[in-house]
Amino acid sequence: MDRKFILDVTAGYREMWYNKKHPNTIYLDINPECKPDIVGDFRDLKQFKDKSFKLIVFDPPHQSGKVQTGWLAKKYGKLNFNTIHKDFYTAFKELYRVLEDYGILIFKWSTAQIRKERILALADNWKPLFGQKTAYKTKHSSSTYWFCFMKIPKEEIENKVK
Repeated sequence: MDRKFILDVTAGYREMWYNKKHPNTIYLDINPECKPDIVGDFRDLKQFKDKSFKLIVFDPPHQSGKVQTGWLAKKYGKLNFNTIHKDFYTAFKELYRVLEDYGILIFKWSTAQIRKERILALADNWKPLFGQKTAYKTKHSSSTYWFCFMKIPKEEIENKVK
């Protein structure tokens, strides 16, 4: 049996994956139409033990608001504007929990409707190591950012500071 040490918690149709059936990856999504390995929610990963994954990919929907129509919402999903702060705070806690020590989280965010600073603040005390802007804001578009987080044990950080 293949060991599954990579988790994509918002796999969707796996459009950013080169290998859409990577043998070490669990593809999770809330939308069963995407045919994920597991139908599940990135805010609730109770089916996984603590420190289960070396790499987590998190590319959540970027759209929010009251209107649930349109091709973007249908294809990629939509966030609930009224619960977005709680949803992301909970999601980052869960992702941190299931990530191994020294594991990596790759987080993609588009500033179409919500600024990156607003979402990153919900990661509590977990800060990205670095990031990259891959699309530049124009009159009719938004910027897309990629962030790399590493779960460094607290005692490692404290020892280095002293």
